[in-house]
Amino acid sequence: MDTEETPLLNRPDVSIKSNVVAAIVSTWIATFLAAADTTITATLSSTIAHEFDSLTIISWLGSGYLIGLTATQPLSGKLSDIFGRKVSFCFATCMFTIGNLICGLARSKAVLILARVLAGIGGGGCISIATFIASDHIPLKRRGTWQGTSAVMFTLGISLGAVVGGAVNDAFGWRWAFIGIAPISLVSCVLVAIFLPSGMEREQGFLEMLSRVDFAGCVTLVTSLVLLLVGLNHEGDQIVTLQFFITIPLGAACFALFLFIEWHWAKEPIIPLSLFRRRSVVATCLTAWFMSSSVYILLYYVPLYFQMLGHTPSEVGLRILPYSIGSGVGSFLIGLIIRVTGKYGSFLYITPLSMVIATLGFAFIERDSPWFVPELYLLCKGVGIGGAMTVLILAMLHVVPHQSHATGTSALYAFRSVGSTVGLSVASAIFYGELNKFERESGSSCKLTDDCYLNALHGAFRLAVAFACMALLCGFLIESNSKGKEKEDEVD
Repeated sequence: MDTEETPLLNRPDVSIKSNVVAAIVSTWIATFLAAADTTITATLSSTIAHEFDSLTIISWLGSGYLIGLTATQPLSGKLSDIFGRKVSFCFATCMFTIGNLICGLARSKAVLILARVLAGIGGGGCISIATFIASDHIPLKRRGTWQGTSAVMFTLGISLGAVVGGAVNDAFGWRWAFIGIAPISLVSCVLVAIFLPSGMEREQGFLEMLSRVDFAGCVTLVTSLVLLLVGLNHEGDQIVTLQFFITIPLGAACFALFLFIEWHWAKEPIIPLSLFRRRSVVATCLTAWFMSSSVYILLYYVPLYFQMLGHTPSEVGLRILPYSIGSGVGSFLIGLIIRVTGKYGSFLYITPLSMVIATLGFAFIERDSPWFVPELYLLCKGVGIGGAMTVLILAMLHVVPHQSHATGTSALYAFRSVGSTVGLSVASAIFYGELNKFERESGSSCKLTDDCYLNALHGAFRLAVAFACMALLCGFLIESNSKGKEKEDEVD
């Protein structure tokens, strides 16, 4: 496998083999689908809940996928280092394919939820390992545009998932929204298997590779993350519940055990804790955490604002399109600017600032605001998160040695996924708390057309502002590529 010191990754003018280009582009198919699967249930949940006659399934349709995704991403770096990128990506894609196929064929609530977790495990691996594959084969000096394009596919998937899911549901039924993903993701798997050159998986036997896996670290980390996410995923206006009191302390204990194992025992740690001695690594992960928290709050509550205005689900899908456009333009354009100028430092502050502006706008938006105002905020939000996804990965790759690129990126993705869950959990408590407060004071329920509903939305949006401001502050702590590195290491 190449390193940053080899001619391949150190020379910006080296040609990239066509089969490698084809393999990387093929990974983007799975990246788009895995991102879309994150939000695809937003427009399907009520239909699915009606068919299974269960309202509790609504929250688990999204959180089940997120639990699987979050638990997998921190493991994917080290495991793909051991077993090889091709084998690991194809395995993850097959898991993603099977999970979605079972979702579409499920006849019971339990099977559907377990299938969503399985799909999340595969989807998390697809997203992470696709980044590792590009990192292995693209020179650091040319990686800006490639990471930018990859970020375009991810953000487009997230923003279009609900729209596509609703359209397929209206045309063919909700089951085909999941079944339709399966063959397309399988095509991505086959293309990567054909075009991606084999790496270290040919140099070692399976048992030898298996002996290198830190199983104790894997089990304790996954258990701690699952317990954390289960504790935070609930409906209602209280964060601290009986579920919280049971799962969060257990999760904290498992995480403490994981840290002990990684620090004192593991021969090949899942995530080397020495990485976090670097200020920029910690700041990058925290920026991703807070950015993700802020973005997901808007992602789930801005559609409620449009529904409050009387828009139908299809009209809501059209009105949130500026977010998709902004994320695509932001990812690619910022990646291109980095490619031309060789600098990304200023974007560490610009992209979180863009999120601050967008969240502030929604925190003060009114029912009679001009129609184009929320569209501008959504565009600003898209540019912010799209650009941030490109810049934060480059910042992480810039400050860690090449042999730690995969594990460092895995940690970044894990912080991002957990941040989204924490943000949504706290926002949900604030939103429902405001609604319940009105009901207790007035003695009547809050309707979608009442001002109390807008006040509840403002509460969630103000939390998004706080998270965006924290991301901005953390961005100032990240070392830019104009500091501490020689010119040949800049992203040119």
